[in-house]
Amino acid sequence: MDGPAFVLADALTKLQEDDLDIEDEVLVDAQDAQTQLAAVTRVVDAVAHSCTAVQDAATFTYAQSCIKYVGHLEPDTAHRLLDAILSGFSGLLDELADTDATATSALAEPLERYAFLLQWLIQLLEKHRDTFARPKTSARGARTDGAWSWAASLPTVLGVLAKALRTVSERLWSSAAMRDTFVSRCILRPVMLLQENEAYLKVAPVKLGLFKVTCLAVKLHGQAFNVQTSIMQSLQYYEHLAEPMAELLSVLRVEFDVARLGEDVLRELAAKSFTGLDSKSPRSYGRFLVRMAELNPHSVLKQISLLQKHQDSESYPMRNAMIEVQGLLIKSLALHPDLGATDVPADGDDDTPAHRKQIDAFFERLLERFLDVTTFVRTRAVQVCNGLCDLPAAFPAQRLRMTELAVQALEDKSSHVRRHAILLLVKLILTHPYGALYGGELSMDAWSERHAAVQSRLEQAEAVLTRPLTDEEGTAEADVSQSDLAPPAMSSADQEQLVQLRLTHTYCTDALKFMTCLERGVPILVQLLASTNKAEVLASMEFFRVAYEYKIHGAIDGVRAMIHLIWTKDHALVMDDGSQLKGVRSRLIEVYRALYFEPQAGAPPAENTARIARNMIERTFGATLAELTSLEQLLSVMHGEGLVDRAVIDTLWDVYATTRPIARAQRRGAIMVLSMLAKADRGIVADHIDTLLRIGLGPFGAKDLLLAQHTCIALQRVSGSAKKVKGALSDSNVRYPMSHPMFARLRAVVIMPGEATGCDAAWFGVAEHAIEAIYLLGEQPDALCTELVRHSTLHAFSGGPHAAYSLAQALFVVGHVALKQIVYLELVERECKRRKAQKEAGTDGKPASELDQVAEQAEDDLGELFGFIRDRELLYGPQSLLALYGPLVTHLCSTMRQQSYAPLRRAAALTLCKFMCISSEYCEANLGLLLHLLRASEDEVVRANAVIGLGDVAVCFGTLVDENSERLYAGLGDPDLGVKKNTLMVLTHLILNGMIKVKGQLGELAKCLEDEEPRVSDLAKLFFSELAMKENAVYNNLPDIISHLSSGAHAVDEATFVNTMRFIFTFIDKERQAENVIEKLCQRFRLTSEERQWRDIAYCLSLLPYRSERSIKKLLDGLPYYQDKLYVPDVHQRFSEILAKMHQGKAGALAKTGETDLRELEDVLAQAAEPRAEPHEEEAQPEVQLDAQEADAEAQLETQPEVKVEVKPERRRTRRRAAA
Repeated sequence: MDGPAFVLADALTKLQEDDLDIEDEVLVDAQDAQTQLAAVTRVVDAVAHSCTAVQDAATFTYAQSCIKYVGHLEPDTAHRLLDAILSGFSGLLDELADTDATATSALAEPLERYAFLLQWLIQLLEKHRDTFARPKTSARGARTDGAWSWAASLPTVLGVLAKALRTVSERLWSSAAMRDTFVSRCILRPVMLLQENEAYLKVAPVKLGLFKVTCLAVKLHGQAFNVQTSIMQSLQYYEHLAEPMAELLSVLRVEFDVARLGEDVLRELAAKSFTGLDSKSPRSYGRFLVRMAELNPHSVLKQISLLQKHQDSESYPMRNAMIEVQGLLIKSLALHPDLGATDVPADGDDDTPAHRKQIDAFFERLLERFLDVTTFVRTRAVQVCNGLCDLPAAFPAQRLRMTELAVQALEDKSSHVRRHAILLLVKLILTHPYGALYGGELSMDAWSERHAAVQSRLEQAEAVLTRPLTDEEGTAEADVSQSDLAPPAMSSADQEQLVQLRLTHTYCTDALKFMTCLERGVPILVQLLASTNKAEVLASMEFFRVAYEYKIHGAIDGVRAMIHLIWTKDHALVMDDGSQLKGVRSRLIEVYRALYFEPQAGAPPAENTARIARNMIERTFGATLAELTSLEQLLSVMHGEGLVDRAVIDTLWDVYATTRPIARAQRRGAIMVLSMLAKADRGIVADHIDTLLRIGLGPFGAKDLLLAQHTCIALQRVSGSAKKVKGALSDSNVRYPMSHPMFARLRAVVIMPGEATGCDAAWFGVAEHAIEAIYLLGEQPDALCTELVRHSTLHAFSGGPHAAYSLAQALFVVGHVALKQIVYLELVERECKRRKAQKEAGTDGKPASELDQVAEQAEDDLGELFGFIRDRELLYGPQSLLALYGPLVTHLCSTMRQQSYAPLRRAAALTLCKFMCISSEYCEANLGLLLHLLRASEDEVVRANAVIGLGDVAVCFGTLVDENSERLYAGLGDPDLGVKKNTLMVLTHLILNGMIKVKGQLGELAKCLEDEEPRVSDLAKLFFSELAMKENAVYNNLPDIISHLSSGAHAVDEATFVNTMRFIFTFIDKERQAENVIEKLCQRFRLTSEERQWRDIAYCLSLLPYRSERSIKKLLDGLPYYQDKLYVPDVHQRFSEILAKMHQGKAGALAKTGETDLRELEDVLAQAAEPRAEPHEEEAQPEVQLDAQEADAEAQLETQPEVKVEVKPERRRTRRRAAA
């Protein structure tokens, strides 16, 4: 054994500084593979011969040389080198274990040499891990199986390191520093290096090996401080080590009985502080804390007083982590009460257990985070509370507080918070603690009765007491002792009964509070069903499903409202956590099936069928037209997917056809549901036409006109509901000969006199659908309708007690027949074209191009012919029955004030609208009359119909209405809600489809955004949202909207202006648009002289984003225009807000703009904030001076450009004042 003495600390230092000189170094990197293998083999043989061969200078030199250039070795050669070092190290450790303690010092140097070589080799192999990780290929390109991988050897390496820590002792070295060098720098440092690779921690043997080595170093060799330092550095620089470090400390505590290191790490972490700019390290520390609270809640609980300061940290990841930690501690204390501190002193007579006090404190801090300023923190607080609801402990007071806060969170600005708040409410309902005595249902009425009964019994029981029950005693806690509740004079049975009554009273009171909180959230949740966030909608649907099953008051409103979601597009949604949500439409069908249409387990089939049929019918009770339309779509989709059993359909027919006396609503509901199902399958009603004629168009229908109306709708389903293909010539509707009995029944319904109907307004609906059924099902409907018109005319002018009603009937029949005749003429025209096309398709001998020209010419001829019929023959033809009514309708509408009978006025106005849709000549002649009705009619129904009629006329003859479109906007100011809503809907349709041009009237539509009626404001918001999808539509009309709402006769109050502009400016989302709007608004300052307009313009400027350099530059360039207006407090406040926005973006656009211009604006704002004496006189003075010195000002404009900007706007304003 020769060579210089080996000093481990010096060698490690030189290696770290890359200054290690190897005596007689072998340049292994310059050798070929065989020579490299021979060098490694020499080391292997020497170590195999003797474990202490590493002390030989030549062997040590070869070992160091091979390790230094290990990256140039073949994988198998590197593997042999690693095995040699490991086997020699392990053998030396075995020899050390068998050596007497007094003779171990001689093995210290070879042990250090092995440790040095091994840590160096680990360091280099890890550096070149990619080289020793991929499978090698042979010269022929074939993959070499069984190639060595560095990662596969890691368990063996870690096992040798752990063996070294178990074997060596402090007696090997003469000083503790030498031992620390060996352990910390040769054992721990490689372990920490390996931990930096996230892939290794995913392999269980490697991960456990790393933990074992570290724990042994702490337990046996006093390396706690080094490990603590390493853990803190790992948490700061490596995010993937957050959870593994917590698991390491857990292993150290559980398997090695060392808990202090974990507490020391927690104390050091508690001493740290984070700012809002920190992002990486707080997230890592937070994950570590959460994992520690999961694995070692006792240690975290001991240090929670120090960690608590992070609850208010500026870094939201730390606040998130503390929320999760508190949730985990609450869970641990609830499941293991002995975990809490036992040395908490009692407060007087308060005998509340220590763990309960800690739980209450944690809950208090947790619930505070519901109001955190950061969305992520609020969301995490709600999520943690959701998880705590699964605990077996009730926590009644905290549950009530959770419910209140969750209901408040439903109005949070973040959809994530709202969604998780909904899920929390669902979990609170599913796990509520109020089902022990009276079952799980949460019906407010039932619980109120129980509460009243318990309170009555409690008052009777306390009547014998010397003092009455106070409110505080009535809400006593559940753990109050019997001796405190009842005097000793009472018997034990009476005392027990009194205690039970008081606890039951508290129980019912808490239940009522819980249900009251839930009911407050129902209206908000109904609104959230219309959210654009799909996950939020699905959560709301789940809430109403659960709430309906628990019979919560108001849940039925949500169930009815969610049916409109059947029109949404159905597609799955992948969440951030990877979970996949079903489509809204699919989920809606599932919810309705679960609530109404799913058989109950264990019930007989007949009972299930009757229950499902009854539920279907009940869905029509009290439903609006929109709800019925959505229900029709839902049922047709369900039937199309095979979710409606045939037995249910048969039961519905039995209900409809029964002759037993039943409620009218049930029979109506049955035929309504059947017609809805027939939308998907016409055979449902086609096979029961006789039943329809016998019941709905028979004696039952004569007594119940609504039943007859819905029967006519069901008959229309017989024709089929195939969608018409645009441009297709074929007609797939099923038609019947006019001799079919149904047409006689339909005729009888239409000609039903006033004596038979009792002048009921429901007849008009029956007649409308009966005429539609005739035109849909009849082969020659015009013949039958001609007879209907003649009969109605004769009956109307024959006199009698119901002459006005009969005339109204005749007018209605004439108007609707005229409208349906137009549709029928289109079908006839299409059929003529189809036959002509079939005939010409069989023509031979002509080229295809020539045939196409002939067909096109024939279609043009047919189009002109039918166009002439529509425009001239129907209302002006000498043989037309309808022509007789044209002048009559015009006369009746012209003398509307003289008509006292409302149905007659309404029928005449409706017929006028229908006639105007037929003929352009008639439309042009009577357009002024219709506009007059819209403006001057006292009947709101007439005005509402006139608005709809104008919309239809605009579709048919757009040029006529476009010239008078401004008069259509007058309906937006109508006092009647129906007229206003119809006007808004018509304008929405016409504008969005480009049928009328917007000429500066969008301001009237903008007023509807703040309408008191939610339906109007919602429609207006929908209109602007759709309009914003058209390129630059809102941007182009923004100046007109601002002018319309801010000044003139149409101006609104400032509060309405602010709310309206806040919504509209959300659509100005492009940088270029914002820049142009800033420039235009700044120029408006010089054109206005009223403070109100200055305030409005300044507010609009404050709504714009200032993210780009050009936006800020535009505002600063406009400073001369608004500089003299900044003395107005509101204007000054708005520009201060703008300046704050600029400072927020100072790192970006503001830095490019320059501080000089910005400082000028700040100085101007500061100067404007100073008090001014007599501002009105100072404002008026420049007007006179400028008039007197106008010539001097003009001369100064050329020599002083900086004055030009200031004088010119003021002079223009002065000239306008003079002109005024």
